[in-house]
Amino acid sequence: MRGRGKLLCCRCGNTLERSTGRGMDAPLALSLATLLLLFPANLMPLLRVAFDGLSRSSRLGSGVIGMWSEGWLLLAIVVGLQGIILPFLRFGMLSAVLAAVRFRRQRPWTGRMFRWAEHLDLWAMPDVFLIGAVIGYSRVAARLPMHIAPGGWCLLAAAGLSMLTRATLDRRAVWRRIATPPPPPPPRDNSIACIECELILPGSMEGGRCPRCAAPLFRRRPFSLVQATALVAAGYLLYPVANYFPMSIDIQLGETKRHTIASGVEQLIGAGLWPLAAVIFTASIAIPLLKLIGMTWLIWSARRGSPRRLVFKTKLYRVIKEIGRWSNIDIFTIAIFLPLMQFSGLVSVRAATGAPAFLAVIVLTMLAVRVFDPRLIWDHVRS
Repeated sequence: MRGRGKLLCCRCGNTLERSTGRGMDAPLALSLATLLLLFPANLMPLLRVAFDGLSRSSRLGSGVIGMWSEGWLLLAIVVGLQGIILPFLRFGMLSAVLAAVRFRRQRPWTGRMFRWAEHLDLWAMPDVFLIGAVIGYSRVAARLPMHIAPGGWCLLAAAGLSMLTRATLDRRAVWRRIATPPPPPPPRDNSIACIECELILPGSMEGGRCPRCAAPLFRRRPFSLVQATALVAAGYLLYPVANYFPMSIDIQLGETKRHTIASGVEQLIGAGLWPLAAVIFTASIAIPLLKLIGMTWLIWSARRGSPRRLVFKTKLYRVIKEIGRWSNIDIFTIAIFLPLMQFSGLVSVRAATGAPAFLAVIVLTMLAVRVFDPRLIWDHVRS
C-alpha cells in the first residue's frame, strides 16, 4: 500500500489491510497499560457487599478458588486460565513483540511469540470478565448494598484498554516488520500461504515450518473436517445438558433454589434489568446454538463442495470466530457472584451441574472454529 486506505479481497470483500492512522506506538502503549493494570485488578478486591453487619469481597481469583473447593476442578481451571493467566500471557507477549519491533531489537523468537499472542487473543478475556462482573454486580445490588472496590475500577480500565489494543493493532504491519530470511520467490501456480501470518512461500516448503512465525505449513489443515465434526457433535450432546441442569444453586435461610440459564434470564427481567437479560439470553442461549448450527452448515458445505453463497459462508465463519468468546459471560458471572454470597446460615451460592457442561460447549465450539480450515469452502473454485 501507498499512503492511507485499505485493501479488500476481490473474492469475499474482507479487509486485508487498513493503514489509516495505525502504527506501533499506540498498540504498544495500550498493551503495556493493560498488562500493568491487570496486576491490581487481580490482587485487589473487585466488589464488596455488606449484610447484617457482615461483609464479603470478590477478587478475580476468589471465584476460581470457590469452584475448586466445591469439586469443580475443570471448571475452575478453565475459568482461571481465561480470566487470569491467559490475559497476562497475551499482553505480556504482545508487549514484548511490539517493543522489539518498535525499537528494532528483534530476536529469533519474535515471530513465534507474536503467533502465540494472536492465538491467545480469543482466549484471554478481561473484557468478557468485565461484563460478567457487571451482571454479577447487578444481581447482588438488587438485593444487598454493593460497592465497587479499587480492583473493579482497575478491571474496568484494563478491559477497556484491551479492546482498544485490538482495535488499533495492525497485525499485517507487525508481520511485515518482523525480520525473516527472504524466502525464494514462489512460482505463480505452485505457492502456499502460511495460515498464521499469511506469508506466501513456494509449494515445496509444505510440511516444513514458516520462516517468519514457525507455524507448520500445509495447503489445508490435516484432518480439519474430521476434527471439527467431532467437536461440533460433542457440543450438540452437551448443549441440552447445559440448558436443562442448573448453572448455580442458592441456599437462602434453608431454602434451596436452582437457577438454570433460562431462569437467570427471567430473574433479570423480573428485576427490571431488561438489557442485561437480553445480553445473557443472546450470549448463553442464542450464540452457542447459532455457532453449532453455523459450523454444521460450514462443515457440510465443505464436504459437499457446495458452490452457493461462498462469500456469505466466509463472513459467517468470521462472525462465529469472533463472537464465540462472549458466551463466557454467564460463567464469569458465577465466578463473581459466588464469593460475594457466602453468609453462613443465611445465604450461600455454589456452582451446579450445568456450569461445566455449558463451559464445555463454549470451549468445544471455539476449538471447532479453530481447527476448521475456511479455505476448504473455496477449494472447488480455482479462478
